[in-house]
Amino acid sequence: MRSFFINLLSDLKVQSGNSFFNKIKVLVFSHSFHLVFFVRFSSEIRKVKFLGSFLSTFLDYLIRVIFSSDISSRAVFGKGVNIMHGHDIVIGSHVVIGENVKIFNGVTLGNKNTNTIIVEQPLIGNNVTICTGAKVLGSVRIGDNSVIGANSVVLKDVPKNEVWAGIPAKKIKDIDFV
Repeated sequence: MRSFFINLLSDLKVQSGNSFFNKIKVLVFSHSFHLVFFVRFSSEIRKVKFLGSFLSTFLDYLIRVIFSSDISSRAVFGKGVNIMHGHDIVIGSHVVIGENVKIFNGVTLGNKNTNTIIVEQPLIGNNVTICTGAKVLGSVRIGDNSVIGANSVVLKDVPKNEVWAGIPAKKIKDIDFV
């Protein structure tokens, strides 16, 4: 439970900065922060014996109804996840998301092949930005500090420090750090 609060405080800091007023504003009014809170809470509840699985499934359902997003409580989220405009987001049950990842609306992170029982879902590195409408499908690895462009379809591994876009996505440029 301690990691739940540490991760939540990190999510709050990403969305609000250091300002006390902004923190209160995000806690009360931020649709994006509320979505991340419910996803983390559902994941935490899943660990409780007996009723945990049922309650987590119920919370997953509420997330679908309230936020119009299908995010599995089995997915793993690192600290500082920022889901911008939290609507129409699909995140599969075996997706792993690193720290300080920014996800925009309309993003899908999940299986590429629905005709098999084998689960192959993405692994997202740290400091990644996944822009509006992007689809990352299959057992794809997205490297640290990468950007996935809007409406892109990623079907191959993305090395760190690169921008990828298009259908299918390909390298657009390197990201230079100064």
